[in-house]
Amino acid sequence: MNALEKVVDACRADPQNGATRRLGGDIVDPITLAGITAVALNEGVRFLYEQAGEILRSHRERRAVTTLLPPEVFEAPAGELVAEPDVVTELESELRLLRRDLGEYGQGVDLVDPRDTEVLALVDGLRRTLEAIYGAPIAFRGETRPEGTRVRGGVEVKEVRGYVAGVRAAVGSAASGDIAGRVQADSVEPGGRAIGVDLGDGPV
Repeated sequence: MNALEKVVDACRADPQNGATRRLGGDIVDPITLAGITAVALNEGVRFLYEQAGEILRSHRERRAVTTLLPPEVFEAPAGELVAEPDVVTELESELRLLRRDLGEYGQGVDLVDPRDTEVLALVDGLRRTLEAIYGAPIAFRGETRPEGTRVRGGVEVKEVRGYVAGVRAAVGSAASGDIAGRVQADSVEPGGRAIGVDLGDGPV
């Protein structure tokens, strides 16, 4: 499973579960980055990449992280963005994978082609992950984004002995959209939990 699929699915099972799983899910919103100029897109990717690294370093060192979006690239919200440590913990593995997959672009070795939908999907995945961590939208100048995000996820297991969720994600207070998840299990053992959607505040 690549990094984008991990963010989209946000599906995790307790390591004690020990079940064979098949994960599935997709973001059905269109990728809205294709209309951004190549210059702005590449500057934005480098910024997002650097932010991901700073968040991971600061999280390891237990330091607070704040940032300002560069107004020449992004629609700047009022005030500083502040990373939420609990959300960083929740999404750390996804953040690491997306940063790794975009390393050549983030370091300026390669340039992002606005026509490359596969790379744009990774950029959008990193952007969405940072939005969850900062609890604020990160929109490129001139970008038109839908008001909400639609996420679908699912997991199939033979038996549940620990915890499993069809979709598990940390959602900021400013987030909106339509999220649906499903779990199909042959059996749920005593003490096991099978949840369709877990947004961090309890199952939906």
